[in-house]
Amino acid sequence: ESAPIRLALQEAGIGMEVGAGNDQYKQNVFNIQVQNANPDDAEKFYKIIMNTLKDVAEKGIDKDAIEGTLNRREFHLREGDDAQKGMTNIFNGIQAWFYSEDPFLGLEYEKTLKEVKKSMTTDLLESIIKEQIIPNPHSLLLVMEPKPGLEKEITVKSETECIEFKKSLSNNDIEELVKENLELVEYQKEEDTPEALATIPLLDISDINPKAEWYPINVDKVKKTQLLHYDTFTNNVVYAKFLFDANVCSKEMIPYLSLFTEFIGDLNTDNYSFGDLDNALNIHTGGFNTYLNNYLVKQNDDDMITKFTVSIKTTNQKMDKLFELTEEIVNKTVYSDKTRLKSLLTRHQSRLDASIKQNGFGYAKMRANSYYSNQGVFNELSSGIDYYWFITDLLENFDDKSDEIISNFEKIASLLFTRNNIIATVTCEKADLAEFKSGLKIFIKTLENEKSKSKKWEFDFETKNEGLLSASKVQYAIQGWNYKKLGYEWNGSMRVLNQVLSRDWLYNQIRVIGGAYGGFCMLSPNGSLAFGSYRDPNLKETLDTYKNTPKFLEEFNADKDEMTRYIIGTISNMDSPLTPSQKGNVAVRRYFQKITLEDVQKDRDEVLATTPNDIRNYKQFITDMLNQNAYCIYGNEEKLQTEKDLFKKLIKLTK
Repeated sequence: ESAPIRLALQEAGIGMEVGAGNDQYKQNVFNIQVQNANPDDAEKFYKIIMNTLKDVAEKGIDKDAIEGTLNRREFHLREGDDAQKGMTNIFNGIQAWFYSEDPFLGLEYEKTLKEVKKSMTTDLLESIIKEQIIPNPHSLLLVMEPKPGLEKEITVKSETECIEFKKSLSNNDIEELVKENLELVEYQKEEDTPEALATIPLLDISDINPKAEWYPINVDKVKKTQLLHYDTFTNNVVYAKFLFDANVCSKEMIPYLSLFTEFIGDLNTDNYSFGDLDNALNIHTGGFNTYLNNYLVKQNDDDMITKFTVSIKTTNQKMDKLFELTEEIVNKTVYSDKTRLKSLLTRHQSRLDASIKQNGFGYAKMRANSYYSNQGVFNELSSGIDYYWFITDLLENFDDKSDEIISNFEKIASLLFTRNNIIATVTCEKADLAEFKSGLKIFIKTLENEKSKSKKWEFDFETKNEGLLSASKVQYAIQGWNYKKLGYEWNGSMRVLNQVLSRDWLYNQIRVIGGAYGGFCMLSPNGSLAFGSYRDPNLKETLDTYKNTPKFLEEFNADKDEMTRYIIGTISNMDSPLTPSQKGNVAVRRYFQKITLEDVQKDRDEVLATTPNDIRNYKQFITDMLNQNAYCIYGNEEKLQTEKDLFKKLIKLTK
């Protein structure tokens, strides 16, 4: 947070987000980049970086910053909190394999850590700056500048080239191309032969463990505060969460609540500057995060509770620092530094701006869910397009709204951080629980003793059927509804239906034949049912594919081996390996959602018992969803304008 180059560029007003990285594939490349900058500032940007590097190399890098960065890296290396260890080890070994033909070098970090730790007592990093970065002749200053209308220019040029190419063809050439394309489509529609499928190794249903995995949570109390403990081996790491009821705030405060999670932990406190706090968190913890978490009781969208979550992890030897730093942030954050607020807001808006241009699928999905779901409306207000517009407005009018931001932050803190409003959770070994309880008891006493009343948020729904205009070359088409509002209830066989529609029907029609990157169904126990296409060159054709889904289900017929494949694919998604911390998260989520072992077992039993007839019987279920005619499309502005009759409204996302 207090890195010299970041601060220097912020002070100069260059760009909105600063980052650095190291590419270790074809070449070892160290890069520093700034987003949303004025292209005319390129030379100034370069000079500031070089001057700052020279200054740092002469005066020395802050040793606390080095220690914090190294400790955080070492924590993650030793923690190994990754369920996909095989894949992780492969990725870590690739670079060493490229350059030394020894993949194991990429897994051996002890020697490297020992070497790099010398930078805490020597000028190792400063010498790298002096000798390998500043005088390096192999350098590049690159400016990437958007050009309005460029996408249309490229499209027109491509169309012109195609027209000219067609003119050069004879009638026979054209007929041959048409024939080849028709043959290709027919080939893509062909199903694999039984002989081909028989060559693929296949488990049997009897090979699947029929028992559902359960992660028992121990419910305890410290004073009057509820404590949820998941007991498991964690290799001496303590994963703690402090959950504060966010429903004590009004629904109008939801966007501010989301912004609050982004800022708290990055501001000054009574005893730390933001840079010193960042160093302290890096030195003493393996991670500190705050976020909003939704729980639907019994998977009921009408019974939603929201928690402001403080998540922190550390080793059992530093448990005192876990509580000390959490208490400092929760009780002693200073919200009135307008310069720091604007700096963080600028960076946050820049990240959102980049995200909204890169994640069309996610934003269209959130927007569509907000048409018919409480959780969808909440997500839209806290992280969707509405939230992006909210943040952009705050930044553009910061001078007028800074006092409002400070006042709302202080109000949120006073409502959230009280003794009657907290539930603590911890994933750790039983031997560490007594010390955690002791620290929790002291922490709770530091909270205000005020009582905040929880409110039920009521939202209005509207099927807006919007087209979200962007510079994207492709579309992301989402159509869905909350099936529980249509009178349907969840059944485990719906998971198999999801697999059938995603891996067979939508994949083949939208990706293989339609040319999109992906097409899939998204079916959840909470009532959400949606179809989606990813990086899709089509629009109306994709919506027509969705409409044809009931016919596919009516004609669905799978033999024993095919159904076994569908069920195994479903179970593989349910049985993804989890880390200790992830198992603790599942246990806590099930507790708040009031999901029992019997519920989880029933779900699994229904998956394993699914028949082709069960799948066919979902024809009306899908038909009823499609008849709601609720969809949201993120895509190419020209394409959506051409099909504007499909939409109630076309919206330009960014300036």
